[in-house]
Amino acid sequence: MAVHLEWVGMACFRLWQDDGPAIAMDPYTPTAIGLVDDGNRIAAETVIVSSLTDIAHANVNLIAGAPRVINALDVARGLNDADIFGAPMVAVEAAEVADHPDGADDNALYAFQAGGLWFLHMGDLGYGLAEEDLAPFAGRCDVLLALTGEGLTLKLDELDPMIEILDPTWIVPMHYNLAPVSGQKRRMTKVDVFIERRPFDPVVYARQPVVTFPLPASELGRPAIIILEPSGYQPA
Repeated sequence: MAVHLEWVGMACFRLWQDDGPAIAMDPYTPTAIGLVDDGNRIAAETVIVSSLTDIAHANVNLIAGAPRVINALDVARGLNDADIFGAPMVAVEAAEVADHPDGADDNALYAFQAGGLWFLHMGDLGYGLAEEDLAPFAGRCDVLLALTGEGLTLKLDELDPMIEILDPTWIVPMHYNLAPVSGQKRRMTKVDVFIERRPFDPVVYARQPVVTFPLPASELGRPAIIILEPSGYQPA
């Protein structure tokens, strides 16, 4: 079954299978990332947030209607279970970067299965995780939604070993400096910095917000980097 992934912007994605119900992930607050709230809302029946404490990752009001809300941090702590498309979601507790100006709030990475593929969202992770921390995701990371902007999230030299452990087939960068979300406040870098340090990974520029999985896998045995355009704002 085909799985469609839309990058709305920052850490926010929308995912659906053919004509089935949609999942929204980590919706941002437009005004918190330097955008004007134009009143547009995301159509989704379920929204997953890495925590409920960060307005850049947990703006449930960005979703139209009254969606089911899943707090991945509660799932990681064993406080709740959550099924996505009829299968259990997997979550691992983490936290923001230690020197976060608003305090290092707890959050979670989370993964779920759609169309036979595992999609892993890195939440708002502030530091690298070791193999034992990532053990719940073993064999459960076909598509990695990767934090690549560094500012107020993990550094790229912390991300690289995590990629080797998770062994994704595809990487979709997110949460990076892309005008008009310039990243000045968060000191985010551009996605080119991530791409340049991985010269052996093939790069696909989709030049649109939506990509359909599965895509052809790299014949080089390396993860393919898929660059999407955000649907939530027009890049400058």
